[in-house]
Amino acid sequence: MARWPDERAQEHKVQSGCTGKRPRTKRVLLRDFGLLEEVDAAVDRANRDLRIRDEELRLYQPKRHKMRIDLARACAAPERQTRLILAPFAMALARDNTSRVVDPIGKGKRKGKGKGKGKKGSKMAGSESKPAHIAWRVDWHFGACGQVLTDRGTAEHEVVGRALERFLNNSWTRGPTRHLLLPYAEQGLEALQVFLQQPLRARTETQSWRSRHEMMVEEAEETPSEGEPPPKRPNEGSFPPPPPPPPPPPPPPKPARVEDAESEESDEPSDEPSDESESESAAEEPEERYEPYARLDLARTLRENLMDKAIVEYPVLHVALPQEVSRFLQPPAG
Repeated sequence: MARWPDERAQEHKVQSGCTGKRPRTKRVLLRDFGLLEEVDAAVDRANRDLRIRDEELRLYQPKRHKMRIDLARACAAPERQTRLILAPFAMALARDNTSRVVDPIGKGKRKGKGKGKGKKGSKMAGSESKPAHIAWRVDWHFGACGQVLTDRGTAEHEVVGRALERFLNNSWTRGPTRHLLLPYAEQGLEALQVFLQQPLRARTETQSWRSRHEMMVEEAEETPSEGEPPPKRPNEGSFPPPPPPPPPPPPPPKPARVEDAESEESDEPSDEPSDESESESAAEEPEERYEPYARLDLARTLRENLMDKAIVEYPVLHVALPQEVSRFLQPPAG
């Protein structure tokens, strides 16, 4: 294919005003088809890029989203009273959370399936007695050894002391761990203490929950009980007579001289001490101290320890030696 020399091409552009680029908006049939194909290709490329990004970040997972909603509802049940704070789905904290609600009956088996005689019916009758529970992902932090052990399915009815003892006695299902936790194994389970990490976001959630709870209690106290009859409305003839009209206002005082006003102001006590006393009384009121760690009872289950507490996605537990307890009990700096 012959090419124009540069000089001739420049001369052609000057004479005709041509830019050397194909006009995309000019009404030419073949060029219009090409423009539409380019637009379709650009849209398809953008959709594929968006789909790949969503798959990498795990943004579009309806089943996973439903599991997280079920977990939050199970935590808010009256028998648990745990405030679960869910992080945005694209964050690694939310993607790594494997906590879930375990239902031994299974999907669809509440609707009458598996009834009747046979092996399936007998298995179904035995599984109905087991209630649903939460299997928590728990991060165990051992600061003296620099180890973090993650248990991806700790049942909420498991005692915290027994769950910790598995790591010290090499009875964890994922392998031996005693050689990694020698300072803790030498101290023994009785000398160790476990603290639940309470982020600042959990403190805010706890305060808002307490305020809502107080408002609900006040509303319940104000509303009359069912046994009390509603107050009776007075009859039209039982209204008291109207009060007498108020007396006329007194005449305005005469304007005083400047010297008298100054003497009166000097005689009146100043209000500054009262303001200072109010500020001192307000300062004396103790504010609620933020505790970044909450001590757990090793003899209680995980559900009992998490009651009336707020957590972000899953529990993060710190195991403390006797000499480390003061570090978890002291208030945060600032």
